[in-house]
Amino acid sequence: MPGGVPEARHRVQEVMRAWGEPAERIEAAALIVTELVTNAVQHTRTRRIRCRLLRSADGVRICVWNRGRARIPAPACPADPAGLPVEAAPA
Repeated sequence: MPGGVPEARHRVQEVMRAWGEPAERIEAAALIVTELVTNAVQHTRTRRIRCRLLRSADGVRICVWNRGRARIPAPACPADPAGLPVEAAPA
C-alpha cells in the first residue's frame, strides 16, 4: 500500500460511502483498517500491505495481509495504552 495508513483509511471510507453504508459503519471500518495496517507496518518489514473489503448481506468483511515476516513484539506492559482491547462475547 504505497500511501500507508492514511491512504488505506481514505480508500475504505471512499468505497463504503459509494456502497451507501451508514456513517457509523464507515468510521468503525476506517478505525479497524487503521489499526490493522498500522500493526502490519510496525510488525513486518514488507513494503507491500494489501487491504480488501468484501460486502455481503451480513455486512462488510475487512481483510489486511502481507507477505512480510512478523517480528514478535515483547509482551505489552499493562500501563501501555497502545492498541485496542479485544473482548470476547459469550456464544
